[in-house]
Amino acid sequence: MSPSVAPVEVSLEALARIARIYGTPAYAYDVDRLERQAQRLRSALPPSVQVLYSLKANPTIGLCRRIAEWGFGAEVVSIGELQAAIQAGFPAHRVLASGPYKSPEMLGFLSRMPETVISIDSVSELETLGRCELTNRIILRLRPDFASSAVMNMGAGSRFGIPFEELEMCRKILDASDLSVVGFHVFAGSQVLDAQAVVRHLYAAQQLVSRAADLLQCSPEILNLGGGLGVPYAADEHDLDLEPIGHALDDLARRVEPAKILIELGRYLVAQSGWYLTKIVAHQTCMGRPAVVVDGGIHQRADLCGLNLRTRAVPPIVLDARPEEPLRATDVLGCLCLPDDVLAEARLLPALSLGDVLAFPNAGAYGLSASPVLFLGHPQPVEIAFHESGMEVLRERLSCVLIGGPASSRAEPSPGESMQKEVLL
Repeated sequence: MSPSVAPVEVSLEALARIARIYGTPAYAYDVDRLERQAQRLRSALPPSVQVLYSLKANPTIGLCRRIAEWGFGAEVVSIGELQAAIQAGFPAHRVLASGPYKSPEMLGFLSRMPETVISIDSVSELETLGRCELTNRIILRLRPDFASSAVMNMGAGSRFGIPFEELEMCRKILDASDLSVVGFHVFAGSQVLDAQAVVRHLYAAQQLVSRAADLLQCSPEILNLGGGLGVPYAADEHDLDLEPIGHALDDLARRVEPAKILIELGRYLVAQSGWYLTKIVAHQTCMGRPAVVVDGGIHQRADLCGLNLRTRAVPPIVLDARPEEPLRATDVLGCLCLPDDVLAEARLLPALSLGDVLAFPNAGAYGLSASPVLFLGHPQPVEIAFHESGMEVLRERLSCVLIGGPASSRAEPSPGESMQKEVLL
């Protein structure tokens, strides 16, 4: 048991066993924790509100399949995510295709999924779609004209969505086409931990939608009011209070009947279920502090969302740590030839030894798929799901394919990897 306090309930023995059997680096996902988060969300929000899972947070099929089975929809922004959503079992009528660009391949796929709704990000994209003869219903993404309290701010200064003053151009395009606009999409930003800020975003988004509907003289059937619910990464942060958000959504759902409200969540569902496991391979010093080098790094867990994880996040847990070890400020350095490859800076950790495994919490969202995995050609981590009754491989460890290199192949198995089949369910 580590002297560091685990931010969520988890079987540290299960994490240690994953490291022994499958090696490191590895991503481990606690399916029971994921299900508890989904149930918490379901119990707090009104049943009339449809929750879409944003695959950009984590598109791993094994996790997406479970989320689909629990009745959530999907929000996708590329042909790869769209195909992953369908493979995971999300029904076409519960998929929203959004993002600033839909490739010809994605539009071709969508043409065979007429039940899937498409979110349009710009006037230019609306013109393009008008020439594609799609039968899908569309919603217009509106650029927020109100202040956002999100860490990942997508308020009035955002690049996404159609500014209100450009809606008149949209009306002219719609009048000259067969496109069917059935609603609107507003997203003010992500990683919001203040429930009242989330409530303000929701009401401001609904007011913006109402003004847009009046201008375009339409009665919306679908209102995607965003989401952006955050999770605590730092020790001084607390879980988001869902109760006022649920009350606000219930009120808004009554106001806009018979229109249907959607919200889109990624990080909130999956972040706390994930762990990044990496092993200490060398000792170092940095700025006069003790430091260790590990076999992972920011090529596998990048701080894509700018949360400053290296200095703010809860320290990693040392699996199989010696009890009552004194803590001291320590750096955890990655294995890359890159000065910025630092996973933890001046974090309080016990004395560390070669071979110790560090488990970084809150790694379920924007982890492997959001990292520069091709940089320097290291093998990609294995991904494992674990739950009360066992564990299973979601993605095997893969060798990295560099430009001009040979065809993809599996890396050499790590010690103990030959035992995989014995523990699969």
